[in-house]
Amino acid sequence: MATPSMSPLSSILLLTLLIVLAGLFVVMHRRHRERLQNAQERQNTILAEERRLFAFLHDLGESISHDSRRNAIHRLIVEGAQRVTDSGGGALYLLDEARKCLVPKFHSDECSPLVELPERIIAMAKQNPSSLLSFLRLHAVGKDVGALGAVFTSQRAEIVANLKRDARFGKSNNPLHLPAAAMISPISCGNRHLGVLAVTSPRDRATFDENDFEVFRSLAEQSAFALANALVRQEANAKQQIDAELRAASAVQRILLPDQDPKLNGYTVAGQNIPARILSGDFYDYIELEGGRLGLVIADVSGKGTAAALISAMCRAVMRTLAPQESSPAAVLSKVNRQLFPDIREDMFITMAYLVLDPSSGEVIYSRAGHTAPLVWRAATGLVETLNTPGMAVGIDKGDVFERIARDVSIHLDPGDTLLLYTDGISEATDNKELMFGEERVERALALRAAQGPRTIVQGLLQEVDVFVAGQRSLDDITLIAVQKTA
Repeated sequence: MATPSMSPLSSILLLTLLIVLAGLFVVMHRRHRERLQNAQERQNTILAEERRLFAFLHDLGESISHDSRRNAIHRLIVEGAQRVTDSGGGALYLLDEARKCLVPKFHSDECSPLVELPERIIAMAKQNPSSLLSFLRLHAVGKDVGALGAVFTSQRAEIVANLKRDARFGKSNNPLHLPAAAMISPISCGNRHLGVLAVTSPRDRATFDENDFEVFRSLAEQSAFALANALVRQEANAKQQIDAELRAASAVQRILLPDQDPKLNGYTVAGQNIPARILSGDFYDYIELEGGRLGLVIADVSGKGTAAALISAMCRAVMRTLAPQESSPAAVLSKVNRQLFPDIREDMFITMAYLVLDPSSGEVIYSRAGHTAPLVWRAATGLVETLNTPGMAVGIDKGDVFERIARDVSIHLDPGDTLLLYTDGISEATDNKELMFGEERVERALALRAAQGPRTIVQGLLQEVDVFVAGQRSLDDITLIAVQKTA
């Protein structure tokens, strides 16, 4: 049987079909090869970004370990973000909590403006391009203003496709805003919102893709962790430095207190100061006067800490200068008040008691400037007297009213009689039920130990207060002086 022959038309159709199929195969093969090539390029791009990110993290860790300067870390974060994302520029803004604004900490030269530009800056930049960068590196923005504020407030990163067309950056006809893209991310660690990090695209690339955005957000998270750690380290170092300075100041302050109790014919004297903190607002002092007399002063500056300690040191110096010039304790306190009043804040004052012991007469002359009333234990009766006298605290009045109220009071001490001066850190010491030690306990402690001498009174009273507060640190400075007539 003969094989049927193919007609010319069929041959043409078959040839055409084969050509088409061959063409489709070539196109499909080319597209497949291009897809493989694109996938390989994409993988290479991702690997390159990962290598840059790992290098950035390594550099960041090294910086935190060896260089605690904030500006070095700020620069490293921005320049690292630029390298990792292959960006044209970058900027880091951190929150100034006091001013409630975002402050530029590092702004690279090529970073596009990320804030709205005033007309005067636009005009200045046309004449002097460097003025724009100076403005951007100094200009803080409100923490809820513009795109930076929006990212900081919402705590959500975003891509800005075109800075020139985004109304948050100002008018679209602003010649200083180039058609660049930006990625902006919050810098936060836990509940601590630190600021925002931003990068802008280079001039030869219009935008960022999702992979860039994902890498950028990861970088921002690591930067936040590094910044938080650096801040903790700097705060710890600052605290250590402050503590060291306070300890040095405390050592100086202790030197200003009497290093031993005075020796005075016919009297035994003992005093002690225990600060509530490193520095004390209380002080006591012994001042040698003419005629073998001895001046005793006790003072309590309102408040605690450094300010109170400085006022305390000033008061001591003024007392030592003025006391030898006057025989009257009231006159001395009046002069102290007039000299210190201009230098004391309105919310501060000093309570003081100043007395003069005269061995030749056995008389004690004292004056009180708003201080806790002294106590006297009489050996003959075993009773405690309270020496209530008028007086205004130093630093409240410039002098006229103070001097009308201040007065000298003279008391006689017989052998065995004991006088106690103390600050309210003793009487107002509180236990865990918020009950105060109180003046009655002070009186009982004095009566119980008076016959055993001033040093026993001081140590015993301090021990009773310590037991009362169950060993807790006192909230106020404690100072006391005990004086006993011996002959």
